[in-house]
Amino acid sequence: MFQSVRMHKSEPSPLYDVTLFRSDMTARGWLPIDLARAAKVSHMTVSRFFSGERQTARTAKKLADALGHGLRRYLTTTRQAVA
Repeated sequence: MFQSVRMHKSEPSPLYDVTLFRSDMTARGWLPIDLARAAKVSHMTVSRFFSGERQTARTAKKLADALGHGLRRYLTTTRQAVA
């Protein structure tokens, strides 16, 4: 007989400061589609990332690199920055 095992992460997932991503994007005169092209991701990936629906470290790194910054710049500890 199998028992269900609930696994918990020991650390919360990183949160990213979407406001800062957007600010850096607009400072370059880019729209989300431009950022998507520069980061080599789909425009839907950028949309999901900005909405907080799906934020992966891989996507965050690609977006940060495309904007010419390191990933640490966009890390945050508050949930507010995601929305």
